[in-house]
Amino acid sequence: MAIAEWAKSRGVAISERIEETESGAEDARPKFRELWGRVRERKVGTIVVAELSRLSRRMRTLVDFLYDCVENDIIVISVREGWLEESLQNKLMRPVVVGMLSVLYELERTIISERTKSGLQRAKAQGKKVGRPRKIDEKALQQIIKMRNAGLSITEIARRLGVHRDTIYKNLKRNL
Repeated sequence: MAIAEWAKSRGVAISERIEETESGAEDARPKFRELWGRVRERKVGTIVVAELSRLSRRMRTLVDFLYDCVENDIIVISVREGWLEESLQNKLMRPVVVGMLSVLYELERTIISERTKSGLQRAKAQGKKVGRPRKIDEKALQQIIKMRNAGLSITEIARRLGVHRDTIYKNLKRNL
C-alpha cells in the first residue's frame, strides 16, 4: 500500500510488482533470489520497497544486494528511508550507509527474536500452552491404539486419520 501511494504521489507507473509473504529474515526466498538474479543480469531499472528490511534483515545479504544494485546502475528506492537513493549514489557515503543500515536491521532482528523467546518463556511459566497444537488428541490416540491392536498398519492408520505416518509413530512412542 505504501508503495502504491508513493508511486501515485510522484506520478510513477509501476511496471511490475513482486510480492513476497516470507520473512526478510530468510535468505532463501524464491522471489527475492529471482529479483537478485535479475539485478545481476541488469534486467531491472529501479526497485521500490516499502522499507529496506523487506529486502533482507541479514547484514551480509543486504550489503551484497545493495552493492550489486549500485554496481549495475539499479536505483533502489525505499519509501520509508527516502534519503537512501542519494546516499547510495555517493561513492564515499555508500559503504557507510549500507553498513550502518544492515547493522541496524540485524540488531532489530535479534531484539525481536529475544522478545519472542522471552514471551514464550513467560507464557510457559504462567502455565499456558505454547507451540503448535497437537494433531492427535487423547480421543484420537485411543483410536490409534485400538486400530493398532486390531492389526492395522501404521500407514493405514495414518491414511484413515489424515496425518503422516511419523505423527502416528511419534504419538505412540510418547504414550507408551
